[in-house]
Amino acid sequence: MVEPMEAPLDYEAGGESYRGLVLRGRQADPLAAVVLLPDWRGQSALARDHANHLVELGCVVAIADLYGGGFNPDSPEQVGPMVKRLLDNRRTGAAALASCVAALKACLPQEVPLFCLGYSAGGMIALDYGRSGARIAGIIVCSALLRTAEPGQPTRIEPPVLMLQGTRDQVSPMNVVAELVAEMDAAGNDFELVLFGQTHHAFDNPEAGTDPTARLVYSPKSAEAARRAMAGFIRRHAGG
Repeated sequence: MVEPMEAPLDYEAGGESYRGLVLRGRQADPLAAVVLLPDWRGQSALARDHANHLVELGCVVAIADLYGGGFNPDSPEQVGPMVKRLLDNRRTGAAALASCVAALKACLPQEVPLFCLGYSAGGMIALDYGRSGARIAGIIVCSALLRTAEPGQPTRIEPPVLMLQGTRDQVSPMNVVAELVAEMDAAGNDFELVLFGQTHHAFDNPEAGTDPTARLVYSPKSAEAARRAMAGFIRRHAGG
């Protein structure tokens, strides 16, 4: 496997500076571009692993700056305040993602289809961006922190959506999934929901461990199935 080329991606939103990271292969004509919104750790080894997989599929990937200022937490003790800030400022997150999308588009040929992929809190941001009127090829959320629309926020999402969730997710339990599905149906959105049985939150993360009684649990089987589903979704909606 050839190591992907990396470059910073600077963008701004709401007076805040952000620094993403672009990874790409050496192909002249990428299949698609993907803005990847990582889990709470930001541009971590796990986020790079997810990005590298997409690069191998033929995509150009930008790992978004989740918090601004290029900050990437390195301690679980930081997760509470950082995720609370994202929850309390959902429209700010969507605006920052819109700026990241625009910055990545400016680096690519106009015809390259662009997707957003969000993990955990990044999934919430990706769906909020969709509700804001996003015009992209598709949105994928995986083991996401799911939330229905805020009061006054539109529920219509124009791009197709793929949601990949575990039935034992304690962060986004099945009643929350059902509420979101009802909202998506009522809005007439084009979406697919794939549920993985016996699967918890953070099923994509090997560092979560495999203790079935824990809140975060890795599932290699579900993680691999989710990657296959993502690849199929991207190929279908990219026309590849």
